[in-house]
Amino acid sequence: MKREAPRLAILLFVVSGLVWPVTGDHAAPIDPELLARQVTIRRDSYGVPHILGVTEEAAAFGFGFAQAEDHAVEIARRFVGGRGEMAKYFGTSLDSDLLIKRFDNDAAAREGLKHLGPLFRRVVTAYVAGINHYVDKHRGELPGWIPIFEPTDVLAASRAGALRSLVEPATIKALSDKYEPGLKSEAVGGSRHEFESVDDGSNAFALGPSKTVSGRAVLLGNPHLSWSSLYWEAQVTVPGRINFFGSTLVGMPALRAGFNEHLGWVTTNNRPDLEDIYALRLDPNRPDHYIFEGESRPLQKKEVTVEIKGADGTLKTEARTYWESHLGPIIHRNASMAFAVRSTMLDAYRYFEGFYLLSRTQSLREWLAVMRLNLVPTSNFTYADAAGNIMYLWNGRVPKRLDDGTSYALDVPADTGKYVWRELHPLRDFPRLLNPRGGYTQNCNNPPWFASLRDRLDPGQFPSYFERGELALRPQVALEMLESRKRFSLDDVKRLKYNTKMLVAERVKPDLVRAIKALPELSDELRQGLEVLERWDNQVSAGSRGAVLFQRFWDQYRAALKEPFATPWNERNPAQTPAGLADTTLAVKHFQDAVRWTRETYGSEAVAWGEVHRFRFKDIDLPADGASGIYGLFRVVGFSQPRDGKRVAGWTADGEPLVGSGDAWVLAVEFSRPVVAYSVLAYGQTTRSASPHSRDQIHLFADHSYKRVRFTEAEIKANLERSYHP
Repeated sequence: MKREAPRLAILLFVVSGLVWPVTGDHAAPIDPELLARQVTIRRDSYGVPHILGVTEEAAAFGFGFAQAEDHAVEIARRFVGGRGEMAKYFGTSLDSDLLIKRFDNDAAAREGLKHLGPLFRRVVTAYVAGINHYVDKHRGELPGWIPIFEPTDVLAASRAGALRSLVEPATIKALSDKYEPGLKSEAVGGSRHEFESVDDGSNAFALGPSKTVSGRAVLLGNPHLSWSSLYWEAQVTVPGRINFFGSTLVGMPALRAGFNEHLGWVTTNNRPDLEDIYALRLDPNRPDHYIFEGESRPLQKKEVTVEIKGADGTLKTEARTYWESHLGPIIHRNASMAFAVRSTMLDAYRYFEGFYLLSRTQSLREWLAVMRLNLVPTSNFTYADAAGNIMYLWNGRVPKRLDDGTSYALDVPADTGKYVWRELHPLRDFPRLLNPRGGYTQNCNNPPWFASLRDRLDPGQFPSYFERGELALRPQVALEMLESRKRFSLDDVKRLKYNTKMLVAERVKPDLVRAIKALPELSDELRQGLEVLERWDNQVSAGSRGAVLFQRFWDQYRAALKEPFATPWNERNPAQTPAGLADTTLAVKHFQDAVRWTRETYGSEAVAWGEVHRFRFKDIDLPADGASGIYGLFRVVGFSQPRDGKRVAGWTADGEPLVGSGDAWVLAVEFSRPVVAYSVLAYGQTTRSASPHSRDQIHLFADHSYKRVRFTEAEIKANLERSYHP
């Protein structure tokens, strides 16, 4: 049986203002008032905190305090969710709470705290103390349900996110269909509807000195998540120790992307296979037993209880029974099989520590030394530095598996230990492109083999279970842009980010136009729709007329065919395929339907994109641009649809979470001396709607502009809004 992680007692004793984390190593107490005096928070004119600490603990305390100033309620919700107590506080998310309790999230976080390095353990403890300090000082302004938090809450919230994505309903269905089709079976996992599905993806590229006008390396980062995920900018400075500007997500104690004087990096999601599902054959002669290595082993019963807040405010409990094997928790079971899951994400306790250590490095050699620790469980890294190095690195805590042709896509046999992995791949095993001759690297969530068209990596040199797949349209746009000229200035890079070209239109519109014109007779709808289509510039800018019409056509046409393109994607021509229309007759039909629908819905087939799509924040209502990356967009924005028929990214009402997805935080850095950087955070620095910094960057975002990053002391002082101790 898999042993339950021992509970590590981490108690916060508050004695004379001291917060003492008991972690088993006699750590020194944290004095909030002392740390408050040792850190200064300087907010610039956009509300971005530049945190100057005497020590790294003091800086972490200020980091937590400043983050809570901007997002206290959301931090609290995420930490409560990590405890599996959403139902207890709000009466919601029962499936999520059961999942978290069922996987011992609290015990695992307490065990995980012991694995942190001594410095980062103090950083996490101080970070949480800073959050608690803010909550304590503003109790009257905050919801009464917010509890006191512990350092373990940071790790628990991170692990909860991994748990929610660990077992998808589609996986359970696939197992059921494979082994006992048509038979209803039990499963454990979060309900899909509880967790927002977003337009997954991010954009990043790095240009080497040979590819830039200045002869300095340039880095662009542009992650895509739901806007409710809440990116947050900050600079952390401890003289002689750290000086890093970047972003993270709310509830995280370290910056996950950004730069210092010497180097910088950004991340994009990759798809490493970090978990295996083991197919255990149940013992037909012994109930609740399975056969492994010829022996009958017992499944261990696990009872889980969750508290639920009722409509009247009273608490009730709900209990569930689950099962465990020595290979991991059972996620699915039928009459003859039980399926156990094991994931490297679940013991990635030092995830945030990896980013923190990276932010302290000053050279490529130091940066790679941190990456060799294998602390960060996922992500493509795009890197650049002041020495002129650029690099793409595919990364993950990937199990070293038997590569004998067995597919690890769903489940693997577990009658024996043949397919049970025992170690992880080291960094040297991963795809990497360092200082390529072509002068650039890029990743838009594409497989690693397409980081550059000029310097292709060979997938045959790597295990078959490393990420494979097609080169999607969005990274094809990135490659097209990077191949479009010999050298780029920083201003060129800033403009590229806001490119609103829709590549799928370029690939299929000529076929559609020819098919319509070939008809012996055109209806009024087709004739006027064709005029709009031919005038349209294939952009989804706010003023584009024809983009709404084309999107409706393509969505309906694509849904009707398994393969909508005349020429599917081809690895031998990866950046020019797919192309053309597989069924022009069907395409014309759906185009005519799209003209009719657009007229009925918006009054005209020539409605402008920005009339339909809006950036809304309280008293601000702006025409928007961008669309999903599936259309071949580098400018990725996802929209919701409120009651007035407009598609919106932003706030739909006070007190409601942000809606929208895709582009939000953008960073462009040139490693000149001194470093020059620009950024924009679409939804601003805070969710406190009374603050102007909750919506003072959306004009920049809508206008394809940026703010200058205030990085040097002179820049910070020249743009200082206020300076204070927590």
